[in-house]
Amino acid sequence: MHLRTSRAPAWFLVIPLALTACGGGIEGVRARAPADLQCDSKSIQVSPASPAGPPAGPYYAEGCDKLWRYVSPPGGETTGTDVKALITKQAAFDLSCSADQLKLSALNADTFGAEGCGKKASYILVCPVGGCKAVQNTQAQ
Repeated sequence: MHLRTSRAPAWFLVIPLALTACGGGIEGVRARAPADLQCDSKSIQVSPASPAGPPAGPYYAEGCDKLWRYVSPPGGETTGTDVKALITKQAAFDLSCSADQLKLSALNADTFGAEGCGKKASYILVCPVGGCKAVQNTQAQ
């Protein structure tokens, strides 16, 4: 009696190794963030925007008074956006307040608050393919 066993083709084992070797995911962000944030890697904290998010992200990297949002698909290019600069620029316009008078805070994943000059507003970070923009989520108060 001859038993037939099924074996996975060799390429089945090679693909996961190739994807891992190409970077991406949180490790891709950790590799890219120090240059973007102009900050030592030991001073940067990288975390997923959502604990249940996909392996490609988004991720946030924070350090040296900077905050960036990244997408990093396995085997793809890690791309980032300077969230703090984007929200500060929009909030300064919306609140008629200079950027140095604004205080930003993270409210939850992709939602941020800006306060300054006696006013405050919240912003949602909208990131379709091609870049992010800050969209005011409340009327300036």
